[in-house]
Amino acid sequence: MPRRRSRLAGVGLAAALAAAAPATAQANRAGSITKSAGDVTATVSWTAAHFGIADPQLVVRRAGATYDVTIQDVCGEGCIIVPDDRHTDAGHSMLKVADLDADGEPEVLVDTFSGGAHCCLTARLLTWTGSGYQPHDIAYGDVGYELRDADGDGRPELVGYDPRFSAAFTYYAASAFPAQVLQVDHGETVDVTRRFPKVVAADARRWRKELRRAGRHTDIRGLLSAYVADLYTLRRGTAALRVLHHDVARHRVGARYRQRLLRKLHAWGYR
Repeated sequence: MPRRRSRLAGVGLAAALAAAAPATAQANRAGSITKSAGDVTATVSWTAAHFGIADPQLVVRRAGATYDVTIQDVCGEGCIIVPDDRHTDAGHSMLKVADLDADGEPEVLVDTFSGGAHCCLTARLLTWTGSGYQPHDIAYGDVGYELRDADGDGRPELVGYDPRFSAAFTYYAASAFPAQVLQVDHGETVDVTRRFPKVVAADARRWRKELRRAGRHTDIRGLLSAYVADLYTLRRGTAALRVLHHDVARHRVGARYRQRLLRKLHAWGYR
């Protein structure tokens, strides 16, 4: 099953994986995935389990040496690993090996899903320290990402969505998520979304279209939150406030919602 980009929680990545978990577990009783870049080769293997997979193992081979890297703490019994198939491209594979900070040393990314109704996707980043691999977890929660070079400079980014919007302004199924772009810098992730206005602008256009399509009695709080967040990321705060004022005036959302949204966006660094 390929991992696809998602925006609405109701059709989001985690929900889709959760729905597919039993079939995935039955169809892939045991298996492995291997990816390589430069002198680094990573292999994830697992054995069968009643639900998901069991005994997940990650082995990284670098310059002739082998490193057993634990992923048991994020991927034990019941964890779901989605194997690649013929439709899965490199940016959506659950295992990725690439030079993410352009220092000549490839990093390893392993995606695991905890199972459940709508949670949780964790991307484990493994960075070479000179003597081994240091883990850093990226909690994507209800949303996903793809690894791609969004600006054509040869350095791939994690292009996805901000998971903090899950059920933050409306119920989960009506939640929506604004664009988020992360870069890796020496084993840590840095939010660089504002450096990618084309990515954000495309996302904002989608939300604007969804808002225009929404019926008079549709709960638009999730859609509006993602759209307004994208506008602030694009430094279009005046337009964002105008949109909010318009929907409050039309009684599509309430004044308390507007106040809460603006407070959260300020706390989260959008404005």
